[in-house]
Formats: sequence, C-alpha cells, structure tokens
Amino acid sequence: MASKCIHCNADAVPVWDMHSEKFKPYVAVCLDCFKTKEHFEYPYVYKDVFEKNKWAFKRLHPNTPSAFIATIDTMLSPAMQKALSEYRGNHTDSVLLHGVTGTGKTRAAWRMFNDAWFKCYPRHAEFLTMRKLEQKIEQGFKDGNHGDILDRLINTTILCIDDLGKERLTPRMETDLFAIIDERTANQRATIITTNYNGTGLSDRFNNTETGVAIVRRIKDYFKIYGAS
Repeated sequence: MASKCIHCNADAVPVWDMHSEKFKPYVAVCLDCFKTKEHFEYPYVYKDVFEKNKWAFKRLHPNTPSAFIATIDTMLSPAMQKALSEYRGNHTDSVLLHGVTGTGKTRAAWRMFNDAWFKCYPRHAEFLTMRKLEQKIEQGFKDGNHGDILDRLINTTILCIDDLGKERLTPRMETDLFAIIDERTANQRATIITTNYNGTGLSDRFNNTETGVAIVRRIKDYFKIYGAS
C-alpha cells in the first residue's frame, strides 16, 4: 500500500534522487507538510535538503515516455478508456490490453502503471517493452546474474510488459517469459500486458507451440482482457 506521510498520515509522494536515479524510501512526506514541517527524526528542513541533494517529488514514474506524460482519456479508444476506469482502485488486478496499432494500448498501460506506482508501489514496479525485457534477460546471462534478474521480474509487485508478440522470441526467452507469467499468476502479482494479437494470434508468435498455448491459457484464466479494434 502507499507510503504515509510521517506528519499527517496522508499519502506520501515518492521522492526521486536525480544523482543516484533512485527513490528515497525513508523520505515519507506529503506536499502540504513538505511546505510547513521539518523532519523530526534526523532532523532537517525538507526544502533545504531537497535543494542541496537534488531530490524531487515524482507523480509520474521517471521512465514515463515524454509523449505519454500528457495523455488524456479522449486519446484512448472506448475499450482502453473502460480498462483504465475499471483498473483505478484495483491495482492487484492483472490486465491484458489487445488491439491494432493506434487504439491507445501503450498509453493506457502507462496510465495504469503510473496510477498503481504512485499510490502503492514506488519501489516495486517495472515497465518494460519486450525489447527491453529481452535485453535485461540477455544481460543477466552475460553478467552471471540471470537468476537474480528473473527473480526480480517474478517478484516485483507490479510488472508491465509492452508489445508482447511484436517480435519472435528466442527459445530461451520464451522459457523465461513463461516462468515470469506462470509464477506471477500463481502468486497473484499484478501484471499489465499489451499486445496486437488475440489468443490464437499470440500463441502463433511463439516458436514452441506448447509454450505459446500455455502462456495464453494463463492469461485467459488470470487476466482481465480488454480488446479494441
């Protein structure tokens, strides 16, 4: 659940360190108390420390693409608007958004991801395109920490995978993708997936037919599915 302000117990706003490019989990303060209160444990004046260390409040995840920052509901297809509306307040749900290019799947996914990230999971959320997911897995093999990376993707509280099926995957990547989706669904961890394909079309994108069918089956069983034409 969301971090709470140590002064008034309102929802705290995530604090981002621009030097380290990491969040400061021990700084739990809302915007109102930031203006009028001092941190009583260390202690310090919030404004002074923020300016000195180049900390900043973030209402959107720092990796949000600039083109999607100003997304409004009317940019989305009716199906994506419905998905976004039903997702708000239900951040434990897993959601599949599918449809042709231009229906607003990725925009809607970023809106969902940011809503959940801001309210619930500022230190335990990851948004990856399939290209970046594949790069992360491959880098893990090169660096000798593949298992650690796979565990993080399985265990992070909310994971978004954008453009599933856009490119054909290597057999190794198909195996890892199945492990991620299988273990996340088994443990009811929220996952958001976008794809251009429906069930049959998506399973056909896999080299191993059984793996493709198994992934689609888990999506059908555990995800809320929204399609847009």
